[in-house]
Amino acid sequence: MNEKSKTGFVVAAYIQPVLKAFLKQGGRLSALADAMGVNDAWMLDPPEKIAIDQYFSLLLNASQLLNDGHLGIRIGQYVALANFDVLGQALANTQSQSLTLAQALQQVMILERLVHRLGDSRIQIEDQNVRLIWRAQYPQSKASRLVVESVLAGMIHLAQQLTGRLIPVREMTFIHEKPNDYRTEVYQQGFHTQCLFGQKDNSLVIASEVLGWPLKETDKLLSQALSTDTIVEHVKFHLEQTITSNPKLLQIASMLGMSERTLQRKLKARNVSFQQILSDVRHQLACDYLQFSNLTILQISQLLGFKEQSSFNHFFLQAVRVSPREYRMQHA
Repeated sequence: MNEKSKTGFVVAAYIQPVLKAFLKQGGRLSALADAMGVNDAWMLDPPEKIAIDQYFSLLLNASQLLNDGHLGIRIGQYVALANFDVLGQALANTQSQSLTLAQALQQVMILERLVHRLGDSRIQIEDQNVRLIWRAQYPQSKASRLVVESVLAGMIHLAQQLTGRLIPVREMTFIHEKPNDYRTEVYQQGFHTQCLFGQKDNSLVIASEVLGWPLKETDKLLSQALSTDTIVEHVKFHLEQTITSNPKLLQIASMLGMSERTLQRKLKARNVSFQQILSDVRHQLACDYLQFSNLTILQISQLLGFKEQSSFNHFFLQAVRVSPREYRMQHA
């Protein structure tokens, strides 16, 4: 154990996305506890601060039990404000003040050491883009890939929660080499952009304009009871989370805990259909990705759940009156 790992820690709430991802992939907490050499109660009620070495053991054993080297990306997709303790409270406060994503990132850089000692963030301005660089404290650890990929995927997912919009990332870079078990669809789902390996930094690049996006209280929305007044926003939220799989009415109704017919009735009371909401979500996301990402038009069409690029082109032309290519050129 080196000197840094003796004092390093993560707060208890920070392990919750790990456990959620592990369980979602079919893992058993009792098996993970045995592999780590702790009792089952430790999983349900961990100490307030968890030593870095024990956190690394949690990641490595979870990944090995599942035989899943991509677990870090999956962990990032379960990150929520509640997992960040004091930092999460500060972000929630920033969110309630209707501020911007840039101001939320400032909070992250100021307070992240109160949540974990895994690494730190800094921002680098590059022309019209901003590069968020994350420097890992333990790059030689066997858990390094899992840590880095979970942190960067978590940053994207957290920014998505804060703004209520999918974040169009222009580039992801990783210091580690391209994994032998690399799966394009998993990285695409986690990062929605080109991933470059063997680079000098762990980083993500977004357009400067995206930092000006206002924050939206999505956690507050999800805590509200479903009603005729909030139903449209709930449907939009779940559509954005599942858009790649071309979600159907029945799937979204199930997520909302109601029947297909009940959802249709509630939407009708708001004078809107499921298909209209789906089209609105796709329209907004298409414009964001064409303007602020480096994805090809084919990749954007796949990300939005279209089976053929021609179908996406037709949809976009009807909605915006110009082709996706023309729209991108106009906003270059």
